[in-house]
Order: sequence, then structure tokens, then C-alpha cells
Amino acid sequence: MKNSFIAYATRIGKYYLFLIAAFALERAAFLVTNATRTFDGTFADIIATFYHAFHLDLSTACYMAAIPLILLTLQLVWKGKWFQKILDGYTLVLIIFLVFTALGNIFLYKEWDTKLNYKIWAYLSNPVEVLRTATWIQLTAGTVGGIGLCILYYYLYWRWFSQPTISRLENKRWLPFLFIVFLLPLDFVGIRGRISGIPISQSSAYFSKYQVLNDAAVNTQWNLIKSTIRFGNSSDGNPFVSMPMQEATELVKSQFVCPKDTCIKVLKNERPNIVIILLESWSADLIESLGGVPGVTPNFKQLEKEGLLFTQIYAAGHRSQEGISSIVSGFPPVPVVTITDNFEKYGKLASIANSLKKNKYQTSFQFGGDLTYGNLRAYLMAMGFDQLIDEEAFPKNSAHGKLSIYDEVSFDYHLEQTRKSTAPFFSILFTASTHSPYDVPSRTEPFTGDMEEVPYLNSAKYTDWCLGQYFAKAQKEGWYENTLFILVADHSHRTYKLWDYYDAGYQHIPMLWTGGALKEEYRGKSIDKLCSYLDLPLTLLLQMEIDPKGFEWSNNIFNPYTPQFAIYPSNQGIGWITPDGAFGYDASEQKTYRSTFKDNELYEKELMKAKAYLQVLYQKYLDL
Repeated sequence: MKNSFIAYATRIGKYYLFLIAAFALERAAFLVTNATRTFDGTFADIIATFYHAFHLDLSTACYMAAIPLILLTLQLVWKGKWFQKILDGYTLVLIIFLVFTALGNIFLYKEWDTKLNYKIWAYLSNPVEVLRTATWIQLTAGTVGGIGLCILYYYLYWRWFSQPTISRLENKRWLPFLFIVFLLPLDFVGIRGRISGIPISQSSAYFSKYQVLNDAAVNTQWNLIKSTIRFGNSSDGNPFVSMPMQEATELVKSQFVCPKDTCIKVLKNERPNIVIILLESWSADLIESLGGVPGVTPNFKQLEKEGLLFTQIYAAGHRSQEGISSIVSGFPPVPVVTITDNFEKYGKLASIANSLKKNKYQTSFQFGGDLTYGNLRAYLMAMGFDQLIDEEAFPKNSAHGKLSIYDEVSFDYHLEQTRKSTAPFFSILFTASTHSPYDVPSRTEPFTGDMEEVPYLNSAKYTDWCLGQYFAKAQKEGWYENTLFILVADHSHRTYKLWDYYDAGYQHIPMLWTGGALKEEYRGKSIDKLCSYLDLPLTLLLQMEIDPKGFEWSNNIFNPYTPQFAIYPSNQGIGWITPDGAFGYDASEQKTYRSTFKDNELYEKELMKAKAYLQVLYQKYLDL
């Protein structure tokens, strides 16, 4: 009997050890692949990551070991190999889950700047797009490496961790059931992290001023499971309620109250053609006049001389779907969900395309990729665009990268289509070449070096070259003199400045108004007012004396008296930016990050506004 208990205890201990070791190996790989960020901290900080990760690792191991605990205990009672076979099968599935979530977290972190979370399920619903977005190296490493790691892990488990064999107890066969009654509650305590008080949370792993080290310390599988459970079903009430709804509503309304109803007019007439060039992943760090390094976007710099530059505009979203819906509908991105995925909500959203169609505008949206991604085709159709053009509409021999038609081809095709348009027209041209895998043609002298952002910078330099070619041709068109061009990013991107996910600087983007329809006195000038591209639809419609009904989440940028603020969603909260400071707020942890407020009283006041905005916004989403 003694040998049976020793074998039993050994097997349980080895199973927990196997899981903890797997988590540690994943963490080490994550830190290595993000070395340019982790080395911002000291070596002691990096080592501390493993220490601070232990409690969440143990909690996750307890989740995963609950079934093996029962199966191992039952081997003390019943003879036969069935329980062992079930345990081996369960472990194989668990290894596959561990390996591919670990690889997914490592590959996606550079694009998302956050841990793998519930949003991955929406992306996996369109596997073709995922395959096209990934590079061949990522696909090969992910598939071959993943399978290889699964085989290695299972071999190690079979060779070392599935031994020794547990012998059946001939006497006291009731004892194993007593073990289950005792050990399962103990395992539950491990899951919860503590006996009393609040359960373990993500904040238990946070310890560093460097977000990448905090993200490394948070267990990937725990984060994925927790976020899926918490936010997987977003319609089960409002998880962001922090105050009475009437109080929250009043605070939100105050952000859109203007003491004077006035508007600076920058357009020559009220019915210009409008072309929005939506720049994929363009950060303000690409623009020299906004603090970027020289030489990345020289053609954009030339366009500034004839345009009106907005120096303090911020993206409200992190993904293209969020950016497009923010600009077209003026509806802020919502934490937990993506509005373009919710077909039933479309009918209650405002649409700048529909507003312009009522005023005799012809409307179109062009993208060199696949508009089925993120349900964009369905969303844009519901928003009233007359013509949707994606890669299927281009000539079959169009030069094509892995993800999309090259921007130079897309720009030329847009000119062709615009020549066929009837004025006044409204068109959105969405670029694509600054999206990974950055496989762009060589049209300029490339940047070189070991910096991770070099491919991104070269892709931006390429798209900037395409802009130069496009405007040189567009200026020769008869419709140019009555056309307003708005160049604005759909969202920002990680750059050489290595902004943290919660930094306001991460959301800083460029916006430029140019073209023949812009008044001469505004050419070469700038607007330094802090604003968001959520403000764009209402601002544009008011310039044209068109009723902006429905754009309740927008302010008029050209009214000097409107409140200055910008927001962006985080996975479980909101980012808040004002002229006095900024911060990121995590509602699930009730913590703020990266606050730059100097005045604590003002900080508390703005925090209340941010909480109210989040609460009212999510309720509005539920009520759509």
C-alpha cells in the first residue's frame, strides 16, 4: 500500500511540475522574441518575471490538473489501463492547446501589443485571412514548429512524467474517494489563489513599469480562458457599471456640450467631392513634423505644404474594423466586442455615406484586399456605399502581395474609377501595404538595420511613394479643384519609439486635409486641437451644412469651444486622453496605467468621466 501511495503522490507532483515547466519555457521564449523590449529592464527585472508569474501559473496548473487528479486517484481503485489511456488522451489535447496558444501569443504580440485574448476566436472564424496575413516564416514555424513541439512535449510526458505505474489498493479501497474529497477542494484553492478574500487576478502578476514584462508574467492560457469566460458572451449585461446610469449619462453629455455654436469654415464650397485615403497602420511617428524621423514619408511632407495638418489627433481603435466603423459611423470601438461582427446592430448605426447620399453624392469604398475580413463587406453594404471594390474587382493580372493588391496598383485603379464617377462623389480608398507581412515592391532606397520595425518603416516609405505618384496624377484631373482629400490612419502601430500599449503616444496618428476644395488661407497651416477621428464625420458634415444627426459621439473639431479629449478601448477598459494628461483604465482590475496627470484632483475627475464614458458606451452598444 505504501508503494502505491508513493507512486500516486509522485505522479500527481510530476503532472503539476510538467505544466509549470511548460509555462516557464513559453515565458522564456516570449522574453527572447521580445528581447528589444525586455532589455529595457534590468536582468533582475527579467528574472523577477518568473517569480511574479508563479501564482498565476499555479492557478492555471490547478485548472488543468483537476481531471488528471481524479483519473490518477481512480487508478488506486480499479485495475486496468483505461484510466491511463484517458489521461494520456487528455494530456495530448492539453499539450496541443498549450503549444499553439503559446505560439499564437508570441506571433501576435508584436501586432496586437497585448496578450492572446478572447478576440482570437473571432479571427479564427476566418482562417483564410489569418493564413494570408501571416508570413511564410510564421506559417512554417507555427505549423512545423508547433507539431514538433507537441511531439517533443508528449514524448517528455510519456518518458518522464507518466511514471511510475500506480498499483491498485487491495484493501481500504474507500480511501481514494476520501483523497478526492480532500484534494479537489485543495486544488480549487490553488485555482482561486487564496482561501479568503478576492480570487487571484491578472494584477497579481504585474510588477514592472515595463508592460512587456508584466505581459510575460501573466499566464497566456489563464488570460485566454479568463477573458473568454468574462467577455465571451458580451450580451449578458453591462460589465462596466460603476455608478448610477443617470450620473454617468450626465458626465458623458458634458463632454459634448459646447458653450458657443460656431464653426470655422475651411472649404471653398459646401458640395466638394470627398476622398478619404485611409492609411493602414500609419503612426504619427512616421511623420517628421509630428516628431518622426526624417525620410520615412517625404511625399506626405510635401502634401503638408498645400494642406491643413491636424497635429493632435488620436485613433480610437486598434484594428482596421474599429477604425473604419469609427470614421464611417462615428461610433466608438467597444471593449470586448467588434461592432462590425454584430450584424443585428448595423441598422441603428449612423453612416456618413448615407448622410451624403441623401445630398446626391455617389459613394464608394475601395480596398486592395478581401472585404470579407472582419465582416467589412456586410458592414459597408449596410452603411449605404453604392460601390464596394476589393481584390476581386481588380484586373486578374494585378500585382499582388501575400495579403493584398500593391498600393501603387490600388491608387491607379482608384483614379480610373474616379474618372467614371459622377460629381459630387464620396470615396474611401483603404491602403494595405503597411500591413504585415510588408512584402512591398522596391521603389525607394530601403532602410536597413537590425531594428524589428525596419520592414514596417520600409512599407510606409513605399506607401508614401505611392501617395506622391497618386497626387501627381490626380492634380491633372478636372475634378481635382473641387475635391477635398482627407488622409488619415485607420489605427496606429508599434514603432521605433516602443510606446507602451496604454501610452497616448501609441494612439497618435496623422490626419491631413488637402486638395483644391481647401481654402487658400488654410494651406500649409495646422490645427493643434486635441481630437479623435471619431470627430471626423460630424466635423465634415458641418463643413458642408449637412445635418449630422446620429453622430452623437463626435465633436466639431473646427468649433474652438468644444471639449478636447480622445478615447480608445483597451481589452477590458478604456484609454483617456486630454490636454492635461492621459491614462489607461482597466475596468476588470479597477486600475489605471501610464497616467501622466500631475494634479491628483484633476486626475480623479477625469477618471470618473472615463468610467462614465465606458459605462454609457457599452450600454448604448447593448441597446442598439
